[in-house]
Amino acid sequence: MRTTVQHVDEYITRRIQSLPPSWEQFFRQMTLVGQPIFALAAAAAISYYGEYAGSWQLIIAGIVAATATLLGSAFKFVLRRPRPATIYARSMRIKSYSFPSGHAVASIACYGLVAYLCLASGNSFILATGIALLPFVFAIGVSRIYLGAHFPSDVIGGWILGAFGLAGAIWILHL
Repeated sequence: MRTTVQHVDEYITRRIQSLPPSWEQFFRQMTLVGQPIFALAAAAAISYYGEYAGSWQLIIAGIVAATATLLGSAFKFVLRRPRPATIYARSMRIKSYSFPSGHAVASIACYGLVAYLCLASGNSFILATGIALLPFVFAIGVSRIYLGAHFPSDVIGGWILGAFGLAGAIWILHL
């Protein structure tokens, strides 16, 4: 199984990293926006707004999204998968492990929750904002592969973990 994952990782990495060098600045920006600390701030803002609006569901939904993001970071230290041997990964200021991608977890769990709330708002401007957020969630994960910070399986694993967090948050909203 491991060799199959390695082959898939190598194939996807080659395909993504074959994108033109002119995309590098865009992907650097996506990586910056995808920093888990910013996504955690979005989840905190949802919880804070829930307090302001008197909605315990929003408070808990923000906490669930944030918890998924923090669990992703904890899993890194349990699983200890090394990062790709790239210049970008070696130059990272904060040294951590590769699986799962914290950016991918945070983008799905936290920014996905923001997008969901926008889509559920019924307001056409806010609805458009939610639709516009969806490609950014995807681009954040792809940026980690393009720059060489993660293997594709790290990003996919992060998206899956983040999706569980998002599903839990959405479930809470419908109680």
